[in-house]
Order: sequence, then structure tokens, then C-alpha cells
Amino acid sequence: MMARGAARREPVELAEPRVPDRTLERLLGVRKHRLERLEREQRDAREHWRERRGALRQAKLLWRGARLAADRHWQNARRQFFAMETDSRQFRADQGGYERMKRDTGQRLLAWRESAVAGRAAGAVFFAAQRQLREARRQQEKLDILREHIKAMERRHDD
Repeated sequence: MMARGAARREPVELAEPRVPDRTLERLLGVRKHRLERLEREQRDAREHWRERRGALRQAKLLWRGARLAADRHWQNARRQFFAMETDSRQFRADQGGYERMKRDTGQRLLAWRESAVAGRAAGAVFFAAQRQLREARRQQEKLDILREHIKAMERRHDD
């Protein structure tokens, strides 16, 4: 118990510790997840673009092969006809085969061109993802610099 004449002691006023502001840290965490997502999307877009370029190359090789086969077939048929090794009936049959081969070559050329369109579109998607990723990294760097600046200011203020 307290004596009557004794004065009450007031509690010592201590500065309450400041609760550190975590909003920037949370924002950096969210941005980090976004950066990881954008990196994943860029990798996927690059892989898809590579697949499209591979398909384009394959279609081009098929077209070239078909074109060369048709040319060889026609040259061989003409050589045999002019060397009098085949008759006109066989020559007309070879000519029909050559026409069919030319149509097939035309179809392969169209497939190659369609593949080129798909490849260009996949490339555009990849480069758009690359630009987004570059911008996100730039923003992340700015936030990191801001965080370091704030920490330095807090250290100076505490001293």
C-alpha cells in the first residue's frame, strides 16, 4: 500500500516503437510474383515461336523436295521422250503425273506460307512478352532503389 504523503509515480514515457510500413515490401512481393509470371510467359512464348519456326522450316523443306521431285520427273520424261525411249501415250501419262506433282507442290507452298504467318504471329507475341518483361524489370529496379533510399533515410533519422 502507498503511504498518504507519498506522491504517485508517473510512468516513464517511452517512445513507442514505430510500426514499420510494410506496404512497399508487400508491393515488391506482388511485383516479384508478376515478374516471375512474365518470365514464365516469355519462356513459353519463345518456345512456341521456336516450334513455329521449326514447322516453317519443315514445310519449306517439304515444298523444296516436292518441287525438285516434280522437276526431275518432268526432265526425265522429256529426256526419255526425245531419246525415243517412250511413246506418246507414256509421255502424256508422265505429263499428267507432272501436273499432279505441280498441284501438290502448290499445296505445299501454301502450307509453307500459312506456317510463315503463324511463325510471324508467334514472334510478335514473344517480342511483346519480352517488352513487358523488360518494363516490369525496370519498374522492379525503381522500387528497389526507392526501398533502399527509404531505408537510408530511416537510418539517418534514427541516428
